[in-house]
Amino acid sequence: MSSRTLLRGLACVITAAVLASPTQAQDKFTLALNWIPHALHFGIYLAQERGWYRDAGIDLTIQRGFGSTDTVKRVATGSADFGMADAASVMVGRANGINTKLVAMLMERPADAIYFVKGGDIKSVKDLEGNTMGAAAGETSLNLLPVFAKSAGIDSKKINIVTMSSPNKIPSLVQRRVDTIVTFTNEEPMIRNAAKSANAEIGRFLFADYGVDYYSIGFIVSDKMFQSKPQAIEKFLEATLRGYAEAFRDPAAGLDAFIKNNPESSRDLMQQQWEALQYNIKTPTALAKGLGFIDEDKMSKTLQLMREFQNVKADVKPSEVYSIDELPRVDVNP
Repeated sequence: MSSRTLLRGLACVITAAVLASPTQAQDKFTLALNWIPHALHFGIYLAQERGWYRDAGIDLTIQRGFGSTDTVKRVATGSADFGMADAASVMVGRANGINTKLVAMLMERPADAIYFVKGGDIKSVKDLEGNTMGAAAGETSLNLLPVFAKSAGIDSKKINIVTMSSPNKIPSLVQRRVDTIVTFTNEEPMIRNAAKSANAEIGRFLFADYGVDYYSIGFIVSDKMFQSKPQAIEKFLEATLRGYAEAFRDPAAGLDAFIKNNPESSRDLMQQQWEALQYNIKTPTALAKGLGFIDEDKMSKTLQLMREFQNVKADVKPSEVYSIDELPRVDVNP
């Protein structure tokens, strides 16, 4: 048994004793999301509403995100203690001296997709060449477009990228100002609703259908926090992943908690998003090994993709990119 394991066992005993005290001190922490709050964040808001962070001695402030690249920078510099970001941004950041580490994986399956309006020039994946694609600068799906293109047998350099803000992508697509957009599948309910209003029908190309498989979005901490606050990391992950397990068990509770904290959001849309996201989160691996589990082989393959397509030239090792040393076992029902 390692000294670290012994220390963690002792910490659990101490933590249990502290939790029994009604006057437990609350440590203030900040969580930076990967984007604006949406269904992907149900588990976090449910854990907060149930008081599970408070019970763990965590006073958590949730901040909206501005993309994974920005979240990685905020966590690395200490502007946020925890973050949600994709593995690609963690790897690219580390190659450039911006050091964060994944401590749990939430979206094991990638959710990247290209959407188009049927009846136009796009009929097959080959038709993407020579046509326009709306994308936000630096977004993960755009960064990994060369991976998709190679697998699909097309030339990504022949796709004309039109840079725009994320909120403008869907209107630009349905109004046919661009031929396609690249985004996550959790946006599909909004895309289909917008298309329906415009009397249009939507088609899509899923990255996963073309053999693209890599780790997507997980929870990150800085190297400094990983070394100095392992107990806090474990307590945060236990409460958070428990929130996701409960949201799967009781989706209505997850939706209610989210809407209570984000009343401007559409209940119907968030419910549709949550149903779509289950494919990416509630995977066979999550069912077998618990939520958040990270497989070394898959992480190595994800890193290899980044070396090939994201210009990760530094000698970044998988052990630098992730650790599940502080990951508690949180099961999710089938």
